[in-house]
Amino acid sequence: MVERIGQRFGGYSLVRLLGQGNFADVYLGEDSSRQQLAAIKVLRAELADQDVKQFLAQAESISRLDHPHIVCVLAYGVENNEPFLVMYHAPHGTLRQRHARGTRLPITTIVSYVKQIAEALQYVHDQGLIHRDVKPHNMLLGADYEVMLSDFGIAVMAQRMGYRIQKVQEFEGTILYTAPEQVRGRPRIASDQYALGVVVYEWLCGSWPFQGTIEEIASQHTLAHPPSLCERLPTISPAVEQVVFKALAKEPDERFESVQEFAKALERASRLEQPGYRIQQRTPHDFSPLPLSFLPMKTPSAEETALPQVAQLTYAGHTDRIESVAWSPDGQRIASSSQDETVKIWDATTGVNTLTYRGQSLQAQAISWSPDGIYMASTGGLSSERVHIWDAAMGRISAKHASYTGHTERVLAVAWSPDGMLIASASEDATVQVWDVMTGRTIFTYRGHSSAVMTVAWSFDGRRIASGSEDKTVQVWDATSGRNIFVYYAHRDKVNALSWSRGGTLIASASDDGTVQVWDAVTGRKAFNYSGHTGGVTTVYWSPDGTR
Repeated sequence: MVERIGQRFGGYSLVRLLGQGNFADVYLGEDSSRQQLAAIKVLRAELADQDVKQFLAQAESISRLDHPHIVCVLAYGVENNEPFLVMYHAPHGTLRQRHARGTRLPITTIVSYVKQIAEALQYVHDQGLIHRDVKPHNMLLGADYEVMLSDFGIAVMAQRMGYRIQKVQEFEGTILYTAPEQVRGRPRIASDQYALGVVVYEWLCGSWPFQGTIEEIASQHTLAHPPSLCERLPTISPAVEQVVFKALAKEPDERFESVQEFAKALERASRLEQPGYRIQQRTPHDFSPLPLSFLPMKTPSAEETALPQVAQLTYAGHTDRIESVAWSPDGQRIASSSQDETVKIWDATTGVNTLTYRGQSLQAQAISWSPDGIYMASTGGLSSERVHIWDAAMGRISAKHASYTGHTERVLAVAWSPDGMLIASASEDATVQVWDVMTGRTIFTYRGHSSAVMTVAWSFDGRRIASGSEDKTVQVWDATSGRNIFVYYAHRDKVNALSWSRGGTLIASASDDGTVQVWDAVTGRKAFNYSGHTGGVTTVYWSPDGTR
């Protein structure tokens, strides 16, 4: 590779190599006069005179793309016979870097990503353009963690200038996502939808539909049906599988009419419940009506409410009081933290203790699973103001993630964002702090409470955060800016737990005042007050179907 550090392209000095793609090297560039950073993409191709005009024309076309989910081209040109593009620097890397190969993502995260990518693709498709290289490597995270698509037309640009792939590895990342018609050299707009379908398949089950040599993968794209997602991972909804397989149809005309239709269908399918749960009926109103289970009913007799008081499984192993329990996202494991200075992971089906984590000096106060079920965040012990992230399979502190030390007093609650990129931590220091799990960098600190913050919860779309406090309030605020949306004042004692309804329209809050209150997450209007407890209520959850 040519050593370019220190060279200048388009007024930017190359500081360090950020990455290498099929056709280009990407550097972090700095314009010291304006104190501005950019990503400099230098194509690995030497240009003849006729190629220069062709490159400049293609670059001009790309630079006109203006969309919030597309990485913008700031400048372009040719230096020392090397073509380059100056692009917006996405500070949080790519989705491939964020989610390593083999990682399964929760459907809510996938839907969020796909909607943003589909918006970008629809924008260029409406102009008659094709991306041709949709894959996680070309999906970047902007300053506010928005997804931005990059590398529009780079492959075509390089190939038109006579660039030839020199190594098999340079094509491996692309062939995994290549549509059958593109394999044959006849890409269409629907080819991008197919590639996005492969990405969704990978995110759902952790592996690609087709694997092997380049030739074998190309043949499978053309001839073979992808393995069933439901068979690979039974927790995947058949409705979701049906949507993905339609996007992966061999014939372009059999796919969705547009990539945005694919995104909408995936979102609709993701809302369908897993087998065994009743599907909630929607109404045309913006505000979801209160579930029937919350409406006044006659008080049942003791005979009507009696249930067998027999535990299905007993998880025995802790030697002191248990502080917190949490189900893994896939429902296969349970984590429990205790005053015996351990966190234990249990098989939810058998009750077998599969792992014991002793990474902290004293008991964990709070625990939370990452959305993909790979990591745990926990806090407590001598470093009670610190949040640790550790591998839930190995029981070791994660080398990929940072421990967080931003709080000045004990951390009482932690919650991962739905996309797994951020954690919100609530503390006795009366703050909620939102921070990057990879770097430990504080995104912002919310200071709206006047006393210790007992609980924190993200909305399912990741756009809002609710926090409950010893000051008797629940405060709902914007997860991006930290701006307060409203304050809920109806509780008469500290608020211990919060739970968003799956649709994001209702919040249930549990308090030491002995009540569970259900209220509108937008207006704060109380919908229901349950006062059947005789003491403080420490936790609250919605049923999986969202009706209770």
